[in-house]
Amino acid sequence: MIKLEEKGQIVVVVIVALGVVLFTVLSVIAGAQIYYQNAQYAAEAEAATALAEAGVDKALNSLNRTGGGYTGETETTFGEGSYSVTIISQDAGVKVIQSTGYIPNKTAARAKRTISIKSTAGVGVAFVYGLQVGDGGLELGNSNIVEGSIYSNGNITAENSNQITGDVWVAGGPEPESDQETDCTDSNCQDFTFGKTVSGEDRFDVAQSLKPAADGLLNKASIKIKKIGNPPDATVRIMQDKDGAPDKNGVLAQGTLYSSLVTSSYGWIDVAFNSSPQIQANTTYWLMIDTPSDNTNYWSWQSDLAQSYSRGLPRWSPNWSTGNPTWNLLNPPGDLSFKSFLGGSPTSVRAGSNKMTVGGEIHANIIENLIIGQDAYYQTIISSTVGGTSYPGSADPPPKVFPISDANVASWKQIAEENGQSTGNISSCVSSLNSQKIIGNVTFNSGCRVSIKTPIWITGDLILNSNNRLTLDTSYGATSGVIIVDGKVELNSNNHLNGTGTGSSLLMVLTTFDSRTNDESAIEVNSNGNTGVYYASTGIIQPGTGNSFKELTAWKIKLINNSVIDYETGLTSTMFTSGPSGSYSLVKGTYQVK
Repeated sequence: MIKLEEKGQIVVVVIVALGVVLFTVLSVIAGAQIYYQNAQYAAEAEAATALAEAGVDKALNSLNRTGGGYTGETETTFGEGSYSVTIISQDAGVKVIQSTGYIPNKTAARAKRTISIKSTAGVGVAFVYGLQVGDGGLELGNSNIVEGSIYSNGNITAENSNQITGDVWVAGGPEPESDQETDCTDSNCQDFTFGKTVSGEDRFDVAQSLKPAADGLLNKASIKIKKIGNPPDATVRIMQDKDGAPDKNGVLAQGTLYSSLVTSSYGWIDVAFNSSPQIQANTTYWLMIDTPSDNTNYWSWQSDLAQSYSRGLPRWSPNWSTGNPTWNLLNPPGDLSFKSFLGGSPTSVRAGSNKMTVGGEIHANIIENLIIGQDAYYQTIISSTVGGTSYPGSADPPPKVFPISDANVASWKQIAEENGQSTGNISSCVSSLNSQKIIGNVTFNSGCRVSIKTPIWITGDLILNSNNRLTLDTSYGATSGVIIVDGKVELNSNNHLNGTGTGSSLLMVLTTFDSRTNDESAIEVNSNGNTGVYYASTGIIQPGTGNSFKELTAWKIKLINNSVIDYETGLTSTMFTSGPSGSYSLVKGTYQVK
């Protein structure tokens, strides 16, 4: 028999054992609970991070959609949580996006994560050609090489031993003065908003009629327009008239109104067409813009309430191509500001006795002394060989619009001035130049190493003597920058303008100097070792000898001897910083989670 004392001991052992088991079970349960809570918090933290990243995506999209006008949002519900976004302008080219994600919401957040990342802004500029030349044309000396294609609105003349590896296009240039034109003054200038529904009116297509004063080829138009937000490119058509409205079956030509050339302020924007239709004097035609419907991103065409244009009138339509389109008069009535240009005299490509080689196709009215690797399109050909097929009797190519508009330049100038202003010449090396307006000249004599933040606006001249290196600040990432000069640009030797080193980033010098009346060079480069991208839409560029350029655009270009234009295909998507219609992109290496 078990004694009473032993029974008591057994009870104690059982109680201890049960206590150990209970403790173990409770420990396991507690551990599981802690693990569950940790796992739940980790999952909610990941969800909060995903919400913050969604806020970054929304911010980037909104910056692009509004042309940089987006300023953030307090709390937006999304999925099982919410996010808030703050936009901080660090400088002219950089905005910091701070996005915070909350689970389940901001006021009772169980999990919270904040992402900070930088974005850089740019106006889209596509350089499609190694050389793009305006009505002044292109002069080639001896032994120049263009690695890429050329598009010129004026004649190309060449001496000996020149080589172009790509295509050559010489357009039938427009007359310097418009055939038809109307604009407004002072209080008569009003907005005509379209591309959206306005007061119940579906204004998706708008047109202005005109009557040419002479017969000819219509090959360019200019429209005084601005944009709200960041609408896509619009299609512009030249149309015949039918019963006082555009004839949907009478489209003579079409072109593109590039959104990147338009800003939030009115400016004259050129539109070139895919062909140059023959038009008749005193006959009604229509200049029509076709847009999609978007109540956030749309357009405004400047209207003249004085109705000073007596040779036409405007109308708008919900759908120009429907079965029986309705065209309505403007209310209040007005004329829409436009210019139309007729074609000029035939243009040509002529080389010296030692013929010029063209690796690709050639399109020109007159061709002389060329060796052409591929097809040739022309009216007249003299002493030339064609490696491909000849197409005599071909129409002249239409002129091309330059990739930067006056409105873009005016916007860059405004941003530079808002970022600061200094008065007086800069004549010694500085380590950096921030975005600003410099009233005076900038001269770097020798060996300067300058970090650049853009846009920079120089009201005087820019002079680089030798061995200077101007480099865009690394914060601009893969985007590019611009230095605007109102005066002349002079470079001696071994001067380099560099982008950030990321992607196809570059630093461009653009001058507004006008060479058309005085034949003075807007950009003059001496010899040996100079590089960069240079732009002079109303000026002459003399690229000198022994230099290598990524791209040149000018009203007229004079390549003397032994210069190389080495076009990079990446320039077709180059983004220049600080444009109001900009495309914002995230800066690699700036992502932070808090």
